Amino acid sequence: MDATMENKMGLPPPYEQMPPNPAPPPSYFGNNPPQPVAHPRTVVVTPGSENRAASNVPTKMGPGPTGTSCPTCNKSIVTRVDYVPNNRTHIVSAALCVLAGCCCGCFVPYCMKSCKTANHYCPQCKAFIGSYLPS
Repeated sequence: MDATMENKMGLPPPYEQMPPNPAPPPSYFGNNPPQPVAHPRTVVVTPGSENRAASNVPTKMGPGPTGTSCPTCNKSIVTRVDYVPNNRTHIVSAALCVLAGCCCGCFVPYCMKSCKTANHYCPQCKAFIGSYLPS
């Protein structure tokens, strides 16, 4: 078969031998590349910084006000709790609406704290502390 016959049959042209990859360029540093320089680190320790590192560990939050230490203002507090609806609240509401056959029961989960997420805030500095997701 010749090349014109291959083209008429829709076959691809034969592959040609490719030249080998070119050699990499010479190194700018020759045979002695520069070594990384280790700079000494300075650590500044201030009074109370040891406690601040430990206070970043999240504490377990409950469904109600919880006693803890605020990581922002470093005061011992009892958290202020705001209850907000979550996906579980909406799903339970929709299920009650479908099962009950009317819309009267769908408002019940929005009145129950056990179906909502409890967001905890510091009463002093108003910082967000954490949240409790009902199981």
